[in-house]
Amino acid sequence: MRTENLYIAGLAAHVPRRWPITEAVAAGRAGAAEALAAGWTGIAIADDTPAPELAAEAGRSALKRSGLAAEDVCLVLHGGTYHQGPEGWYAVNYVQDQVVGTSAPAIGLDQGCTAMLDGARLAHGYLTHAPEGSAVLVTAADNFGTPAGDRFTYANGWAAGRGSILGDAGCAVLLSATPGPLRIRSLVHSSLSAWERLYRGDEQMFPPAATGGTRMPLGRRMADYADSFPDRDLRQSMARQLMETRTALARRAIEEAGLTPADITRVTHVFTGHPRYLEGLLRPLGIDPARGMLDLGRSLGHVAACDQFLSLDHLVETGEIGPGDHVLLTGNGAGISLASAVVEVLERPGW
Repeated sequence: MRTENLYIAGLAAHVPRRWPITEAVAAGRAGAAEALAAGWTGIAIADDTPAPELAAEAGRSALKRSGLAAEDVCLVLHGGTYHQGPEGWYAVNYVQDQVVGTSAPAIGLDQGCTAMLDGARLAHGYLTHAPEGSAVLVTAADNFGTPAGDRFTYANGWAAGRGSILGDAGCAVLLSATPGPLRIRSLVHSSLSAWERLYRGDEQMFPPAATGGTRMPLGRRMADYADSFPDRDLRQSMARQLMETRTALARRAIEEAGLTPADITRVTHVFTGHPRYLEGLLRPLGIDPARGMLDLGRSLGHVAACDQFLSLDHLVETGEIGPGDHVLLTGNGAGISLASAVVEVLERPGW
C-alpha cells in the first residue's frame, strides 16, 4: 500500500546495558559459546526493569522529540513478544499513563516481531479520520530475563548454526499526518498462517505452558513439527517459502513507494549474528548486504519487535542517513506475519 500523509514526528529507543558475549561464555551461560560462534558480540540486558517501562522510557523521549503535546496523541498502540506483567493486566494502559496520561484509546498488539510495523498500518488508517494535528504513539518492548526466560537457547534444535539470542529493549514512534522529518512512503503486510504450527509444535494449547512456568523452546517445537513429516524436507520447504514471500513483500514495498532497490540506502531487519541471513534477505532484491544492520544487531541480540525502528533511530542519531535517503524496514514474526515499509528522510530531525 502506497501511503499518503504518514510522517514520523518522533522516534526513540531505550537500550539497557550491554553484556559482552565473551563474558557470558566465561560465566558458563548455556548457549553463549554457540552465540559467539554465530557472530553475536553482545546482548542487551534490562535486569529487573519491566518491559512496559522500557517502552515508556522510549515513548517519553519520542514525544519530547516530536514537539507534540500529550493531548495530540489520539491513539496508543503497544506490542511485545514476551510476558509484559501480571496476568489479566494490559501493558498498553501503563505505557499510555506513563507517557501521555490521557484518555485516548489504548490497544495492545499481539503481533510479535512485526508489532510496530503492523501498528504503523493501523495508525495510518486511524489518522485518516482523526482531527488535524493528531498523532498515534506506537511502542514495543520486551524483557526476557525471567526465571523461565531462555535468551541463549530458545532457538536451538531448529537450524544448525542459527544461534539466535534474545535481547531487551524498548522503542517508540510518533506517527502523524502532519509533515515531519521522515515520511513513510509505503506499508505492505502478509502472512503465512498455514505455518502457524511451526511455532506451536506439538505443544498443547490448553492449559498454556506459560502458566506452569515452562520455558519458550521455539527451536524444539519447530523441530518436533518438522519431524512429524518424515517424508518431506519441511525445514527446506518452509525456509524457501518464507524467503520467497519476504523478498516479494520487500520488493512490493519498494515498488509501491515508487522506487527501485538501487534507491534504498539502508535496510533494517530482524537482528542476526550471521551475515548468511542478510545474504538470503538482500541479494534476491539486488541490495548489497552491507546496507543492512549486521553490526548493530550483533551487539544487542534479537530485540523482538524493536529491531526495525530501533535500527532506524540509530541511523538517524548517528547521521548515517540524511535528506534524500530511503530506508527499507522489513521483518517477520511468529504466526507467521510479515511486513515491510519504506521510509524517506525529508530533513535531518531537530533532535
